[in-house]
Amino acid sequence: MATRKLLSGPITLCEAKEKGFNVVHQLEYPQLNEPSFGALRAKLTLFAPLLHHHLYVDPANCNVSPPENWRHGSFNVCVPARVDVPGLTQPRFIMVRFPLPYRVGEATRPGNADEKLRCEAATYAWLQEHCPSVPIPHLYGVGFSTGQQPPTHGGLAGYMDFSDTFGCCSACHGSTHYIPHRSSNLSSLKLGYLVIETITECEGSMLSSSWDENHEDDRLQSNLQRSLARILLSLAAVPLPRIGAFRLDDVGCIHLDNRPLSTEVIMQENEGLPLRVPRYTTYTRADDFVLAQLDAFDNRLLHQPNTVTSEIDGRFEIAGLAGARAIFPQMLRSDLRSGPFVCSLTDLHRSNIIVDNDWNIVRIIDLEFTCSWPLEFQQPPYWLGGQSADEVDHDSFGSFYDRFVQILEEEEELLTTRPAEKLSSIMRRAWRVGHSGLLLRFKIQ
Repeated sequence: MATRKLLSGPITLCEAKEKGFNVVHQLEYPQLNEPSFGALRAKLTLFAPLLHHHLYVDPANCNVSPPENWRHGSFNVCVPARVDVPGLTQPRFIMVRFPLPYRVGEATRPGNADEKLRCEAATYAWLQEHCPSVPIPHLYGVGFSTGQQPPTHGGLAGYMDFSDTFGCCSACHGSTHYIPHRSSNLSSLKLGYLVIETITECEGSMLSSSWDENHEDDRLQSNLQRSLARILLSLAAVPLPRIGAFRLDDVGCIHLDNRPLSTEVIMQENEGLPLRVPRYTTYTRADDFVLAQLDAFDNRLLHQPNTVTSEIDGRFEIAGLAGARAIFPQMLRSDLRSGPFVCSLTDLHRSNIIVDNDWNIVRIIDLEFTCSWPLEFQQPPYWLGGQSADEVDHDSFGSFYDRFVQILEEEEELLTTRPAEKLSSIMRRAWRVGHSGLLLRFKIQ
Protein backbone atom coordinates (compact mmCIF):
# COMPACT_ATOMS: atom_id res chain seq x y z
CA MET A 1 0.00 0.00 0.00
CA ALA A 2 1.31 3.48 -0.89
CA THR A 3 2.52 5.65 1.95
CA ARG A 4 2.87 9.38 2.44
CA LYS A 5 5.27 11.22 4.72
CA LEU A 6 4.41 13.07 7.93
CA LEU A 7 6.98 14.76 10.14
CA SER A 8 6.52 11.83 12.53
CA GLY A 9 7.18 9.26 9.77
CA PRO A 10 5.37 7.43 6.97
CA ILE A 11 1.63 6.85 7.06
CA THR A 12 -0.73 4.72 4.93
CA LEU A 13 -4.28 5.53 3.89
CA CYS A 14 -5.68 2.94 6.32
CA GLU A 15 -3.69 4.44 9.17
CA ALA A 16 -4.74 7.96 8.18
CA LYS A 17 -8.43 7.00 8.34
CA GLU A 18 -7.98 5.99 11.99
CA LYS A 19 -6.41 9.28 13.05
CA GLY A 20 -8.38 11.92 14.92
CA PHE A 21 -6.52 14.82 13.32
CA ASN A 22 -6.48 16.27 9.81
CA VAL A 23 -3.84 14.12 8.11
CA VAL A 24 -4.25 15.90 4.77
CA HIS A 25 -3.27 19.19 6.40
CA GLN A 26 -0.29 17.65 8.19
CA LEU A 27 0.98 16.16 4.93
CA GLU A 28 2.00 19.71 4.04
CA TYR A 29 4.35 20.00 7.02
CA PRO A 30 7.40 18.24 5.52
CA GLN A 31 7.28 20.60 2.53
CA LEU A 32 6.93 23.64 4.79
CA ASN A 33 9.60 22.47 7.22
CA GLU A 34 12.57 22.95 4.88
CA PRO A 35 11.79 26.59 4.00
CA SER A 36 11.44 27.39 7.71
CA PHE A 37 14.79 25.80 8.49
CA GLY A 38 16.31 27.47 5.45
CA ALA A 39 15.23 30.88 6.70
CA LEU A 40 16.91 30.16 10.04
CA ARG A 41 20.09 28.89 8.42
CA ALA A 42 20.28 32.09 6.38
CA LYS A 43 20.30 34.08 9.64
CA LEU A 44 22.94 31.93 11.35
CA THR A 45 25.55 34.71 11.44
CA LEU A 46 23.18 36.80 13.58
CA PHE A 47 22.87 34.25 16.38
CA ALA A 48 26.16 35.08 18.14
CA PRO A 49 25.36 38.84 18.09
CA LEU A 50 21.90 37.95 19.45
CA LEU A 51 23.49 36.14 22.41
CA HIS A 52 25.87 39.05 22.92
CA HIS A 53 22.89 41.40 22.95
CA HIS A 54 21.03 39.54 25.68
CA LEU A 55 23.88 38.03 27.71
CA TYR A 56 26.51 40.79 27.55
CA VAL A 57 29.25 38.39 26.47
CA ASP A 58 31.79 38.59 23.67
CA PRO A 59 30.36 37.02 20.47
CA ALA A 60 33.69 35.19 20.14
CA ASN A 61 32.76 33.27 23.31
CA CYS A 62 29.41 32.15 21.86
CA ASN A 63 29.57 28.77 20.11
CA VAL A 64 26.30 28.27 18.22
CA SER A 65 25.55 24.66 17.24
CA PRO A 66 25.38 23.87 13.50
CA PRO A 67 21.95 23.09 11.97
CA GLU A 68 22.42 19.32 12.19
CA ASN A 69 22.31 19.67 16.00
CA TRP A 70 19.20 21.85 16.14
CA ARG A 71 16.24 20.30 17.96
CA HIS A 72 12.81 20.17 16.39
CA GLY A 73 9.70 20.08 18.58
CA SER A 74 5.97 20.26 17.92
CA PHE A 75 5.80 24.05 17.65
CA ASN A 76 9.41 25.28 17.83
CA VAL A 77 12.95 24.74 16.66
CA CYS A 78 15.70 25.09 19.29
CA VAL A 79 19.21 26.26 18.45
CA PRO A 80 21.64 25.20 21.23
CA ALA A 81 24.67 27.31 22.08
CA ARG A 82 27.60 27.13 24.48
CA VAL A 83 28.70 30.37 26.10
CA ASP A 84 32.08 30.68 27.82
CA VAL A 85 32.11 33.54 30.30
CA PRO A 86 35.39 34.90 31.69
CA GLY A 87 35.45 34.41 35.45
CA LEU A 88 33.08 31.43 35.42
CA THR A 89 34.64 27.98 35.76
CA GLN A 90 31.88 26.23 33.82
CA PRO A 91 30.39 27.18 30.44
CA ARG A 92 26.73 28.10 30.24
CA PHE A 93 24.44 26.26 27.86
CA ILE A 94 21.72 28.32 26.22
CA MET A 95 19.08 27.72 23.59
CA VAL A 96 17.47 30.19 21.20
CA ARG A 97 13.98 28.98 20.44
CA PHE A 98 12.04 30.05 17.36
CA PRO A 99 8.33 29.32 16.73
CA LEU A 100 7.67 27.39 13.53
CA PRO A 101 5.26 29.59 11.52
CA TYR A 102 3.61 26.66 9.75
CA ARG A 103 2.77 25.02 13.11
CA VAL A 104 1.44 27.99 15.08
CA GLY A 105 -1.14 29.30 12.61
CA GLU A 106 0.84 32.26 11.32
CA ALA A 107 -0.56 31.84 7.80
CA THR A 108 -4.20 31.79 8.90
CA ARG A 109 -3.88 34.11 11.91
CA PRO A 110 -0.92 36.49 11.44
CA GLY A 111 0.66 37.43 14.75
CA ASN A 112 0.19 34.04 16.41
CA ALA A 113 3.95 33.45 16.66
CA ASP A 114 4.57 36.73 18.49
CA GLU A 115 1.46 36.18 20.63
CA LYS A 116 2.87 32.84 21.74
CA LEU A 117 6.24 34.43 22.53
CA ARG A 118 4.71 37.28 24.52
CA CYS A 119 2.61 34.89 26.57
CA GLU A 120 5.48 32.53 27.34
CA ALA A 121 7.90 35.32 28.23
CA ALA A 122 5.29 36.88 30.52
CA THR A 123 4.70 33.51 32.19
CA TYR A 124 8.42 33.11 32.92
CA ALA A 125 8.57 36.60 34.40
CA TRP A 126 5.39 36.15 36.45
CA LEU A 127 6.46 32.79 37.87
CA GLN A 128 9.93 34.09 38.76
CA GLU A 129 8.30 36.91 40.72
CA HIS A 130 5.24 35.26 42.30
CA CYS A 131 6.00 31.52 42.44
CA PRO A 132 9.80 31.24 42.80
CA SER A 133 9.48 27.70 44.19
CA VAL A 134 8.18 26.47 40.82
CA PRO A 135 11.35 25.18 39.11
CA ILE A 136 11.62 26.71 35.63
CA PRO A 137 14.61 27.55 33.42
CA HIS A 138 15.91 31.10 33.39
CA LEU A 139 14.66 33.32 30.58
CA TYR A 140 17.37 35.71 29.39
CA GLY A 141 15.47 37.56 26.72
CA VAL A 142 12.81 37.65 24.03
CA GLY A 143 12.49 39.29 20.64
CA PHE A 144 9.59 39.74 18.26
CA SER A 145 9.31 39.37 14.50
CA THR A 146 7.91 42.88 14.13
CA GLY A 147 11.27 44.42 15.06
CA GLN A 148 9.95 45.78 18.35
CA GLN A 149 12.70 46.18 20.90
CA PRO A 150 13.33 42.90 22.74
CA PRO A 151 13.36 43.01 26.53
CA THR A 152 16.35 41.38 28.22
CA HIS A 153 17.23 40.24 31.73
CA GLY A 154 20.77 40.99 32.83
CA GLY A 155 23.74 38.91 31.73
CA LEU A 156 25.43 35.62 32.46
CA ALA A 157 28.04 37.02 34.80
CA GLY A 158 25.41 38.25 37.23
CA TYR A 159 21.73 39.08 37.05
CA MET A 160 20.96 42.78 37.24
CA ASP A 161 17.90 44.28 38.91
CA PHE A 162 16.32 46.83 36.61
CA SER A 163 12.88 46.86 38.22
CA ASP A 164 13.21 50.43 39.53
CA THR A 165 14.56 51.97 36.34
CA PHE A 166 11.20 52.44 34.63
CA GLY A 167 7.59 52.99 35.54
CA CYS A 168 4.60 50.83 34.77
CA CYS A 169 1.12 52.06 34.01
CA SER A 170 -1.63 51.15 36.47
CA ALA A 171 -3.27 48.80 33.97
CA CYS A 172 -0.26 46.46 34.11
CA HIS A 173 -0.47 43.36 36.20
CA GLY A 174 3.06 44.16 37.38
CA SER A 175 6.53 45.24 36.43
CA THR A 176 9.34 42.79 35.75
CA HIS A 177 13.11 42.71 35.79
CA TYR A 178 13.04 42.78 31.97
CA ILE A 179 13.72 46.06 30.19
CA PRO A 180 13.80 47.10 26.52
CA HIS A 181 17.29 46.69 25.12
CA ARG A 182 17.83 48.28 21.70
CA SER A 183 19.99 46.62 19.06
CA SER A 184 20.30 47.90 15.51
CA ASN A 185 22.35 44.78 14.65
CA LEU A 186 19.29 42.56 15.07
CA SER A 187 16.85 44.66 13.05
CA SER A 188 17.32 42.38 10.03
CA LEU A 189 16.53 39.19 11.96
CA LYS A 190 12.74 39.61 11.60
CA LEU A 191 12.17 36.42 13.58
CA GLY A 192 10.65 36.08 17.02
CA TYR A 193 12.60 34.10 19.61
CA LEU A 194 13.28 33.28 23.26
CA VAL A 195 16.72 32.95 24.84
CA ILE A 196 16.45 30.33 27.58
CA GLU A 197 18.71 28.42 29.92
CA THR A 198 19.35 24.83 28.79
CA ILE A 199 19.08 22.03 31.36
CA THR A 200 22.07 19.73 31.02
CA GLU A 201 22.08 15.95 31.41
CA CYS A 202 23.87 16.17 34.75
CA GLU A 203 20.95 18.21 36.12
CA GLY A 204 18.17 15.93 34.93
CA SER A 205 16.40 14.28 32.01
CA MET A 206 12.92 14.26 30.48
CA LEU A 207 10.45 12.17 32.43
CA SER A 208 9.39 10.62 29.13
CA SER A 209 12.81 9.00 28.70
CA SER A 210 12.39 6.78 31.78
CA TRP A 211 8.60 6.57 32.09
CA ASP A 212 7.91 3.30 30.27
CA GLU A 213 10.53 1.44 32.26
CA ASN A 214 9.82 2.88 35.72
CA HIS A 215 6.27 4.21 35.92
CA GLU A 216 5.17 1.30 38.15
CA ASP A 217 7.90 2.01 40.72
CA ASP A 218 6.03 3.25 43.82
CA ARG A 219 8.97 5.21 45.22
CA LEU A 220 9.60 7.09 42.00
CA GLN A 221 5.89 7.76 41.51
CA SER A 222 5.62 9.11 45.04
CA ASN A 223 8.54 11.49 44.50
CA LEU A 224 7.12 12.66 41.19
CA GLN A 225 3.62 13.24 42.53
CA ARG A 226 4.89 14.99 45.65
CA SER A 227 6.93 17.38 43.51
CA LEU A 228 3.93 17.99 41.28
CA ALA A 229 1.65 18.55 44.28
CA ARG A 230 3.99 21.23 45.63
CA ILE A 231 3.99 22.98 42.27
CA LEU A 232 0.18 23.00 42.08
CA LEU A 233 -0.07 24.34 45.65
CA SER A 234 2.39 27.10 44.87
CA LEU A 235 0.35 28.13 41.82
CA ALA A 236 -2.97 27.90 43.67
CA ALA A 237 -1.68 30.20 46.43
CA VAL A 238 -1.76 33.23 44.09
CA PRO A 239 -5.34 34.16 43.07
CA LEU A 240 -5.88 35.83 39.70
CA PRO A 241 -8.82 38.04 38.67
CA ARG A 242 -9.73 36.53 35.30
CA ILE A 243 -9.30 33.64 32.88
CA GLY A 244 -6.73 34.38 30.21
CA ALA A 245 -2.98 34.39 29.61
CA PHE A 246 -0.19 36.72 30.67
CA ARG A 247 1.29 39.02 28.02
CA LEU A 248 4.61 40.85 28.06
CA ASP A 249 4.41 44.30 26.47
CA ASP A 250 7.15 46.31 24.76
CA VAL A 251 8.38 47.96 27.95
CA GLY A 252 8.62 44.82 30.06
CA CYS A 253 5.29 44.99 31.91
CA ILE A 254 2.96 42.03 32.40
CA HIS A 255 -0.74 42.20 31.59
CA LEU A 256 -3.29 39.46 32.18
CA ASP A 257 -5.24 40.48 29.09
CA ASN A 258 -4.52 37.84 26.43
CA ARG A 259 -6.95 35.10 25.46
CA PRO A 260 -6.22 31.77 27.19
CA LEU A 261 -3.76 30.44 24.62
CA SER A 262 -3.67 26.64 24.54
CA THR A 263 -2.45 23.92 22.19
CA GLU A 264 -6.06 23.43 21.06
CA VAL A 265 -6.38 27.11 20.08
CA ILE A 266 -3.13 27.07 18.09
CA MET A 267 -3.85 23.76 16.36
CA GLN A 268 -7.40 24.73 15.44
CA GLU A 269 -6.33 28.07 13.98
CA ASN A 270 -3.40 26.43 12.21
CA GLU A 271 -5.83 24.19 10.32
CA GLY A 272 -7.97 27.17 9.36
CA LEU A 273 -10.91 26.04 11.51
CA PRO A 274 -13.17 28.84 12.77
CA LEU A 275 -12.40 29.97 16.31
CA ARG A 276 -14.21 33.08 17.44
CA VAL A 277 -11.84 34.05 20.24
CA PRO A 278 -10.21 37.45 19.59
CA ARG A 279 -6.66 37.87 20.85
CA TYR A 280 -7.56 40.14 23.78
CA THR A 281 -10.49 38.07 25.05
CA THR A 282 -10.53 37.17 28.74
CA TYR A 283 -13.27 35.77 30.95
CA THR A 284 -14.43 36.73 34.44
CA ARG A 285 -16.82 33.78 34.80
CA ALA A 286 -16.00 30.09 34.40
CA ASP A 287 -19.35 29.48 32.66
CA ASP A 288 -18.45 31.78 29.78
CA PHE A 289 -15.07 30.09 29.37
CA VAL A 290 -16.63 26.62 29.33
CA LEU A 291 -19.18 27.66 26.72
CA ALA A 292 -16.41 29.15 24.55
CA GLN A 293 -14.53 25.84 24.76
CA LEU A 294 -17.64 23.95 23.70
CA ASP A 295 -18.12 26.35 20.78
CA ALA A 296 -14.60 25.45 19.65
CA PHE A 297 -15.52 21.75 19.72
CA ASP A 298 -18.65 22.53 17.73
CA ASN A 299 -16.60 24.27 15.05
CA ARG A 300 -14.12 21.42 14.88
CA LEU A 301 -16.96 18.94 14.50
CA LEU A 302 -18.47 21.00 11.68
CA HIS A 303 -15.34 21.94 9.77
CA GLN A 304 -12.61 19.33 10.30
CA PRO A 305 -12.98 16.78 7.47
CA ASN A 306 -12.32 13.58 9.43
CA THR A 307 -13.89 14.44 12.79
CA VAL A 308 -16.82 12.10 12.11
CA THR A 309 -16.15 8.65 10.67
CA SER A 310 -19.76 7.49 10.26
CA GLU A 311 -23.35 8.51 10.90
CA ILE A 312 -23.37 6.65 14.22
CA ASP A 313 -20.09 8.27 15.26
CA GLY A 314 -21.53 11.67 14.33
CA ARG A 315 -24.58 11.09 16.50
CA PHE A 316 -22.38 10.16 19.47
CA GLU A 317 -20.23 13.29 18.96
CA ILE A 318 -23.26 15.59 18.75
CA ALA A 319 -24.91 13.93 21.74
CA GLY A 320 -21.72 14.28 23.77
CA LEU A 321 -21.44 17.99 23.03
CA ALA A 322 -25.13 18.58 23.75
CA GLY A 323 -24.82 16.72 27.04
CA ALA A 324 -21.69 18.64 28.02
CA ARG A 325 -23.35 21.96 27.20
CA ALA A 326 -26.31 21.10 29.42
CA ILE A 327 -24.47 19.50 32.32
CA PHE A 328 -20.94 20.88 32.56
CA PRO A 329 -21.78 24.45 33.65
CA GLN A 330 -24.06 23.02 36.35
CA MET A 331 -21.15 20.97 37.74
CA LEU A 332 -19.20 24.12 38.55
CA ARG A 333 -19.47 25.45 42.08
CA SER A 334 -21.45 28.69 42.17
CA ASP A 335 -19.07 30.23 44.72
CA LEU A 336 -16.06 29.62 42.42
CA ARG A 337 -17.57 30.65 39.09
CA SER A 338 -16.24 34.21 39.37
CA GLY A 339 -12.90 33.18 40.79
CA PRO A 340 -10.41 32.88 42.18
CA PHE A 341 -8.59 31.76 39.05
CA VAL A 342 -5.06 30.38 39.12
CA CYS A 343 -2.04 29.96 36.87
CA SER A 344 -2.34 26.51 35.27
CA LEU A 345 0.18 24.41 33.35
CA THR A 346 -2.13 23.28 30.55
CA ASP A 347 0.54 21.43 28.53
CA LEU A 348 2.14 19.35 31.27
CA HIS A 349 3.13 16.23 29.34
CA ARG A 350 6.03 13.96 30.29
CA SER A 351 8.54 15.55 27.92
CA ASN A 352 7.96 18.94 29.57
CA ILE A 353 9.01 17.63 32.99
CA ILE A 354 12.71 17.31 33.84
CA VAL A 355 13.45 14.95 36.74
CA ASP A 356 16.52 13.70 38.59
CA ASN A 357 17.32 10.00 39.02
CA ASP A 358 14.78 9.77 41.86
CA TRP A 359 12.05 11.45 39.81
CA ASN A 360 12.06 14.65 41.81
CA ILE A 361 11.05 17.45 39.45
CA VAL A 362 13.97 19.77 38.79
CA ARG A 363 12.45 21.84 35.96
CA ILE A 364 9.19 22.45 34.13
CA ILE A 365 9.89 23.54 30.55
CA ASP A 366 7.86 24.86 27.61
CA LEU A 367 5.54 27.31 29.36
CA GLU A 368 4.05 28.64 26.12
CA PHE A 369 0.52 27.41 26.84
CA THR A 370 0.26 28.32 30.51
CA CYS A 371 -3.05 30.05 31.29
CA SER A 372 -5.08 31.44 34.14
CA TRP A 373 -7.86 28.89 34.59
CA PRO A 374 -10.67 28.19 37.08
CA LEU A 375 -9.43 26.72 40.35
CA GLU A 376 -11.61 23.66 39.79
CA PHE A 377 -9.67 22.94 36.60
CA GLN A 378 -6.47 22.20 38.54
CA GLN A 379 -6.15 18.46 38.02
CA PRO A 380 -3.39 15.83 37.99
CA PRO A 381 -2.25 14.86 34.46
CA TYR A 382 -4.16 11.98 32.88
CA TRP A 383 -0.96 10.01 32.14
CA LEU A 384 -0.16 9.33 35.82
CA GLY A 385 -1.93 6.00 35.50
CA GLY A 386 0.29 4.88 32.64
CA GLN A 387 -2.59 4.90 30.17
CA SER A 388 -2.73 6.50 26.77
CA ALA A 389 -5.10 9.42 26.27
CA ASP A 390 -7.88 7.38 24.64
CA GLU A 391 -7.83 4.77 27.42
CA VAL A 392 -8.53 7.12 30.34
CA ASP A 393 -11.94 6.88 31.98
CA HIS A 394 -13.40 7.66 35.40
CA ASP A 395 -13.13 4.10 36.74
CA SER A 396 -9.64 3.24 35.55
CA PHE A 397 -8.12 6.54 36.65
CA GLY A 398 -9.90 6.74 40.00
CA SER A 399 -7.25 5.00 42.13
CA PHE A 400 -4.44 7.11 40.64
CA TYR A 401 -6.46 10.27 41.20
CA ASP A 402 -7.11 9.33 44.83
CA ARG A 403 -3.43 8.64 45.46
CA PHE A 404 -2.40 12.00 44.08
CA VAL A 405 -4.98 13.90 46.13
CA GLN A 406 -3.82 12.06 49.26
CA ILE A 407 -0.25 13.24 48.61
CA LEU A 408 -1.61 16.73 47.99
CA GLU A 409 -3.35 16.64 51.38
CA GLU A 410 -0.10 15.65 53.08
CA GLU A 411 1.70 18.59 51.46
CA GLU A 412 -1.09 20.98 52.46
CA GLU A 413 -0.55 20.04 56.11
CA LEU A 414 3.03 21.32 55.82
CA LEU A 415 2.04 24.77 54.58
CA THR A 416 2.68 27.66 56.93
CA THR A 417 -0.10 29.73 55.36
CA ARG A 418 -3.24 27.77 54.60
CA PRO A 419 -6.08 28.90 52.32
CA ALA A 420 -9.67 29.11 53.46
CA GLU A 421 -10.38 25.91 51.50
CA LYS A 422 -7.85 23.27 50.60
CA LEU A 423 -7.13 22.50 46.96
CA SER A 424 -7.40 18.80 47.79
CA SER A 425 -11.00 19.18 48.97
CA ILE A 426 -11.87 21.09 45.78
CA MET A 427 -10.34 18.26 43.73
CA ARG A 428 -12.18 15.56 45.69
CA ARG A 429 -15.50 17.31 45.21
CA ALA A 430 -14.82 17.77 41.48
CA TRP A 431 -14.07 14.06 41.11
CA ARG A 432 -17.11 13.05 43.14
CA VAL A 433 -19.57 14.99 40.97
CA GLY A 434 -17.88 13.88 37.77
CA HIS A 435 -16.51 17.27 36.76
CA SER A 436 -12.88 16.06 36.70
CA GLY A 437 -13.57 13.04 34.55
CA LEU A 438 -15.47 15.12 32.00
CA LEU A 439 -12.73 17.76 32.02
CA LEU A 440 -10.06 15.12 31.42
CA ARG A 441 -12.10 13.73 28.55
CA PHE A 442 -12.36 17.09 26.82
CA LYS A 443 -8.70 17.94 27.40
CA ILE A 444 -7.47 14.79 25.65
CA GLN A 445 -9.81 14.76 22.65
